[in-house]
Amino acid sequence: MLDGDKKVFGDYALPYMSGPALCELSTEFGLSKSYSKDGEHLSRWKYMQELLQFLDKKGRVSNLLSYLFQMKRFSNITNLGKPEFVEETHKKIVEGAINYINEQLTIAQKELRLIRNQFVIVNTGEEPVFEAPKVKVVTSQYIRELPDRIKGDITNKDYDSVITKSRTLLEEVLIFIIEKLTHERYKSSGDLIKIYQEATSLLNMRQSGDWDKRVNELLGGLHKIVGAISSMRNMNRDAHGAGSGRIIIDEKETLLVAHSSMMLAEYWLAVYNKKTM
Repeated sequence: MLDGDKKVFGDYALPYMSGPALCELSTEFGLSKSYSKDGEHLSRWKYMQELLQFLDKKGRVSNLLSYLFQMKRFSNITNLGKPEFVEETHKKIVEGAINYINEQLTIAQKELRLIRNQFVIVNTGEEPVFEAPKVKVVTSQYIRELPDRIKGDITNKDYDSVITKSRTLLEEVLIFIIEKLTHERYKSSGDLIKIYQEATSLLNMRQSGDWDKRVNELLGGLHKIVGAISSMRNMNRDAHGAGSGRIIIDEKETLLVAHSSMMLAEYWLAVYNKKTM
């Protein structure tokens, strides 16, 4: 299937890879291979199998899958018309590929998922837990530098990257707050909503029947913003299979997400600073 022999969505398969192309790919990933047309050579699937085994020992299978699934390899769908249709077709092909892989993993009760930008094999139905990366000291200045960090992405129309950076900012601030208030390293499943709920509970920001209705409505609105940003996933950020829930946004919505993230992050940090004064 990874070689491009298996149709995974209608008449579409992953891009076909010839023997020479597979040797080039292997060499690019550090496993030196050469292909001689007149000499002995392996079956195409064998080249892919050896590359997967080689990368598995180095913990780099996720890098290979990310390469194989990237849209720029799918030159056969670029003439399908509108960009939205091309993206939707690419999404369906990738979803079909991952579903096919998971069908093969069923008997072992395992499944392939894309979590926090990495492909991982997990037990079926199980939510893996990751130790959160060590978060730098978060300041208001760091939050306000987000526009500088996304400037190049906006210029290049890489709106997915802007969403990722905005979502990462929220996660960084929330984990920073949790670790400072609990004095413990935080273990995260990558679920932004769960992280948000834990942090706001520590900050005493959860809605309460004792509070003014308007305050509760405001906090409920903040929760909806976090939920919306969390759900804006594409192939590079989806937690339960590449492409599910993918949306297409343009520059103005992208900037709205970025500025909303900055507003939320600064508010949380202000509440934290007041609490610890």
